[in-house]
Amino acid sequence: MARKPLLSMLIASAFASAQAADIKSISRIEFGPADTIFLADWKGARLHAVTLPATAAVPAGQTFNVLDLEAALGKALGVARVSVEDMVVRPGTGEVYLAVSTGAEKKPFLLVISSDRKVRRIDLAKAKSTTIALKNATTSNFAFWNAIPERSFTVTDMKWRHGELFVAGLSNQDFQSTLRRISYPFSDQQPMASVEIYHTTHNQIETRAPIRAMAFADIGGKSYLIAAYTCTPLVTIPLDVIKDGAHIRGKAIAELGYGNTPADMLTFRKDGEETVMLLNYERVAAMIPVTQIAAANAKPEIDKPVPFGAMSGLDPFQAPLAGAVRIDNLDEKSFIIVRRQLEKGTLELVTVDKSMGFRLSDFISEYNFPQYTYAGKEFQLKYLKPVQDMLMKQEGYPELIKAP
Repeated sequence: MARKPLLSMLIASAFASAQAADIKSISRIEFGPADTIFLADWKGARLHAVTLPATAAVPAGQTFNVLDLEAALGKALGVARVSVEDMVVRPGTGEVYLAVSTGAEKKPFLLVISSDRKVRRIDLAKAKSTTIALKNATTSNFAFWNAIPERSFTVTDMKWRHGELFVAGLSNQDFQSTLRRISYPFSDQQPMASVEIYHTTHNQIETRAPIRAMAFADIGGKSYLIAAYTCTPLVTIPLDVIKDGAHIRGKAIAELGYGNTPADMLTFRKDGEETVMLLNYERVAAMIPVTQIAAANAKPEIDKPVPFGAMSGLDPFQAPLAGAVRIDNLDEKSFIIVRRQLEKGTLELVTVDKSMGFRLSDFISEYNFPQYTYAGKEFQLKYLKPVQDMLMKQEGYPELIKAP
């Protein structure tokens, strides 16, 4: 029998030597083909692909109103404190997957929750999985602000598209900001490009700080990666330039506000128009029509500093989603978000109507007083009451709907 070439044996050994049972951390999760979920392990500098059991599809239109998420997750794990690292919806199932960590060592877990508040844990030690080591991952022991390991930025965002994982983060190269394209099933091929941008507030070319959130859009018949950076330039990168060994210049098309870190990004359809949702830690969320991005992309790159405090290049719709840290498309009608409700301090998992972009039950207004009546108020009856009634049903307060 012919012996395997040495390279093939080494590759097979690499894939077999580490499984999801060995996972040391989870920074990002993402669903891929069929029943596959990808887990990014920054401590191990690996990606794990876990095959989940098939599950039944559920009708669209479910709503999540889990207003005590930390308690629900903590009860499932037998702990009091839980940190949510990432969240994604399993397509077609209505199930929400949460990467969480506990304790000072940030022990990782993968949990599932449904709209009826039932929580279960995925046993990674028993799950069928394959693993790939990230090439040229950073091995630095430096900690930002004496607390945040540089290695925790190994994977800052991870998105699946057309048979590939696009992975943003840091490498150990001179130009640390990195984009990887990883095909699945995993192979020895792992194209990796370094990225630089002109930072519109800092007024300098930057090659270290990584992409923090990204999405995809087709512009003028060409596919682009839309990327957001800290403090908050928005750039476009054609997918066809992301090749192994390439050094890429992302095109700065907008400045969306200083003193901010992007939290998450996705695309959805708003009023029939393809739209990018950018969730932020320190600023309100931004809804940006792809037509706006296309128009900005057709102009010359922003290559001069934007005045401190100003926004430039785009005119996004501002959505009141303060406190939200993760977002995904639950279905065509609703987002689902993980948020820290700022007035109450509670950790929540809730749906948000895409057409509105906010939760009615976050506010106390004139309409909520028991003495208020809609009688004789034509504008409110025609435009506001139907929306309010819809949101009250979605958010679990149908008994509060008032008569006309």
